[in-house]
Amino acid sequence: MFSALQLTGFFLRGLLTAALPFAVYFYLRKRQGGRAIPVLAGAVTVMLILIPRALLRSILVQGAETLTGKWLTVWLIGAACEELGRYLTMRHAIPQYDSVTDALCYGIGHGGTEVIMTARNQFVLLADALYGNGSAEHLDALMHQGFLTAADIILGSAANLAFHMALSVLIARAVHYENCKKLIPIAIFIHMLMNFTDFCFGTAAGILFTVLLCIIVRLHGKQFTGGTI
Repeated sequence: MFSALQLTGFFLRGLLTAALPFAVYFYLRKRQGGRAIPVLAGAVTVMLILIPRALLRSILVQGAETLTGKWLTVWLIGAACEELGRYLTMRHAIPQYDSVTDALCYGIGHGGTEVIMTARNQFVLLADALYGNGSAEHLDALMHQGFLTAADIILGSAANLAFHMALSVLIARAVHYENCKKLIPIAIFIHMLMNFTDFCFGTAAGILFTVLLCIIVRLHGKQFTGGTI
């Protein structure tokens, strides 16, 4: 039987996770004039790539002969679809949204959609705890989740949001600067490497990777201080 404190914990971690993208957007809107269209474009793009990504995975993953090959294929397909989708949307759907803030807002829409899905899963777990859904092993695992699990989920979601905002700035530079097209394959590689890091080494490593990426993106951007991105 779950205590009221445990149930409240499940609820709060879902609520705080869901609030992350909205809080960041409203901060950017107030401080830097963030706009809603790039956010919506990012969210729609994530939805649109679901089908081609799933089709490519179903076709290509079967051809991988080892478990490592299968995971690498999954990560590569996911990274390529997301970054190419990000590039195509910025170039053809919202080319006039060309500021750093616009790129960050696109990242909020892209990463925020993933964060909302994580939040949704927390409320599903809350329902499982409330109504005893699932196997005894599942409920026992939920029973042992506490503050550290909540911190892992919330901090991991914040890192995921920051990661997509940083990559959105890189791809925006590839859109608006002809000499930056090489950033597209670089972004795909970074995305794939992040998937590997997060899967193999956990949330703490993913956070460190994201911090490093944000620093690199910031330093790279110093050469464009006179431009839009």
